[in-house]
Amino acid sequence: MSARDALIASVTGLVRRRGVAGTGLNALLEDSGVARRTVYLNFPGGKAELIAEATRLAGQELTAVIRSADDGGHPAQAVQTFIDEWKAQLSGTQMQAGCPVVAAILGRHDAPAAAQAAREAVDQWQMILADRLVKSGADGDSARSLATLTVAAIEGAVLLALATQSTAALDDVGRHLIEVFKLHLPDR
Repeated sequence: MSARDALIASVTGLVRRRGVAGTGLNALLEDSGVARRTVYLNFPGGKAELIAEATRLAGQELTAVIRSADDGGHPAQAVQTFIDEWKAQLSGTQMQAGCPVVAAILGRHDAPAAAQAAREAVDQWQMILADRLVKSGADGDSARSLATLTVAAIEGAVLLALATQSTAALDDVGRHLIEVFKLHLPDR
């Protein structure tokens, strides 16, 4: 793994566990095992530039998960895939690490470029879901608002999962989102 990749992996993990403000340079250096100079050689803008790049890449990874479920089947499958991915990620971190994209949004004051990258990722998720809903028979306005509901509910369930140390909120949200989708889509 290159020093750049090690820095991105480290900052992503730290931001997921500590947030943007709680991710200091010393913790990053210790976690990544790289020298301070390496940070600035790879990211001349320092921590803010590094967090922005890590957010962009994390957003792309989650976008790929959502796209991977778009196999022409019912949009509920995309929802279930996204939920299953979150359950696996939460379990893999012993319920200690949330969404790096949400952390970047919340860290807007310390890393505005990361918050912008996060917004672009969230917009992309909503667009993919809305397009899939339209292809499945939902009208455009319903598809857009259902996509917003979906992203908001799942990301909110991730926060609840961290708070309660249980993925039950994700299961509840998934079940009810699928019910709502069925109300807005023709029988398939």
